[in-house]
Amino acid sequence: MIQAAADAIHKFGIRGTTSARIQELSGLSRGMVNLHFGSKEKLLLAVAEELSARYAGQWKAIADNPELDAAEKLISIIKADFDPYVLNAQDVAIWFSFRAEALSNPLIFPFIDSRDKGFRATILELLEQVKSEGEYENVDAKIATDGLIALLEGLWTDYHLHSDIFDPAEALRICLFVLHSMFPKHFGTKAA
Repeated sequence: MIQAAADAIHKFGIRGTTSARIQELSGLSRGMVNLHFGSKEKLLLAVAEELSARYAGQWKAIADNPELDAAEKLISIIKADFDPYVLNAQDVAIWFSFRAEALSNPLIFPFIDSRDKGFRATILELLEQVKSEGEYENVDAKIATDGLIALLEGLWTDYHLHSDIFDPAEALRICLFVLHSMFPKHFGTKAA
């Protein structure tokens, strides 16, 4: 049912996703939405929660990998951000549909917030480690974190608008170029 709701959002947008359309796509009876979720709104919230959990699970697994150093974790997290597992036409369209509704539906907001505290804290911690290792005294790890996250957000927007010509390898090179400008000993464009 969650997949049918995701399909409906992708096809019709949030406002065009009705219980009847979810029913049609899932093949289940109309009452099943209310039986399992209580309402269409709770089902849509479950879609947002699932997308968020899938995205977070991917970067958290990388961040928790003890075999990678801080720079390797950052490179892997960036690569994962452009992986079709999370960066695909349907999921990105759904993310943007939810973002369009976020201010009017505060229950959705935590699942699509571009200022996710966990992700931001992880990136900041890794960049602080890189800064310390490389003795980059003139680099502000918080500003570097904000810049990297804004760059990732912008590249996702570019993918959303131009998925037919978007090049994940080029997106990775862009991120590494920016990181290399701040942390030249740790991020070379050859890491792509």
